Amino acid sequence: MTNIDTLVHSLIGQIDTKSKAVINNFLYFTVFMLLSIYGVLFFYELTEIEIIPFLYLSIIWFIFWQNSEFRGKLFLFIASVFGYIHELIGVHFEYFIYLGGVIGGVPIWILPGYGAIFWSSYNLWRTFEENYSNRHWFNQTNFVILIAFLLLILVDYLYFDLSANLLPIIAKFGLAVLLFKSIRGYRLVAFVGFFTVLTEFSGETIGTWYHPEFSFFSLMAGYIFLLWICLTLNDLFKHKKDWGKIEAFAAISLSIFYIFSMLGFVAV
Repeated sequence: MTNIDTLVHSLIGQIDTKSKAVINNFLYFTVFMLLSIYGVLFFYELTEIEIIPFLYLSIIWFIFWQNSEFRGKLFLFIASVFGYIHELIGVHFEYFIYLGGVIGGVPIWILPGYGAIFWSSYNLWRTFEENYSNRHWFNQTNFVILIAFLLLILVDYLYFDLSANLLPIIAKFGLAVLLFKSIRGYRLVAFVGFFTVLTEFSGETIGTWYHPEFSFFSLMAGYIFLLWICLTLNDLFKHKKDWGKIEAFAAISLSIFYIFSMLGFVAV
C-alpha cells in the first residue's frame, strides 16, 4: 500500500469516526444541521449557483446513508425522490416558486437536500431520546411541545395564512396527527414538524423560495404524512404493520387529498 493509499484510508477513517460522533450527539448534530441549512440557503440566495450546494448536500446524504440501517436509508431515498417530484409538481402549479432551478424551476440541490433534512429531523428525535430519556425533566418536554404548538397556532393565525383556510388546514393537520397512536409518536411528529417547518420558514425569509399562501400547519401536515409513509413502508417490509381503523381512515383521506393536490385541483 502506497503512502497516498494510507493517507486516503486514514482520512476516510477519521471522517467516519467524526461523523458518527456528530450524528449521535443531539447538540452537535443540531448545530451542524443549522449551520448546513443556513449556509446553503444564504449561499444560494447570494449566488444562485446550484452545483456547489448539490455537491455539499450529496456528501451529507452519503454520510447519512453510510450511518443508517434499513429505516434510515428508506427515509433518505423516499424523502429525496418523493420530495423532488413534489417540488416539481408544486412549481408547475405555482403552489410555490424557487429563486431558480435548472430542472423544472427546482434547484438540483433539493434532491439530496430533501432527504438529508428529513433524515435529520428523525435523527434529532432519536438522539434526543437516547441522550436525555434518563433525565428527570424528560417527560416535561411533552408540555413544552404542547405550549410550542399553541404558540405556533397563534403566530400562524395572526401573521400567516392559517386564518384564510382555518378549517381545511386544521382538518388536514388533525388527520396527519391521527396517523400516530402514542406519546412517543407525537414527540417524533413534533420534532419532524418543527425542524422541517423551520427550514421552510428560513428559506421563505431568506428568499430562496416563496409560497403565495404560507401556513406552518399546512406544511407540517405534509411532512408528517411523509414521515408516516416512510415508517409504514419500513414496517411493511418487516411484516410487522398493525393497522388501526382511525389510522387507516386518516391515511386514506390524506392520500386522496394529496393525489388531488398533485393533480392541481386543491392547494390548501
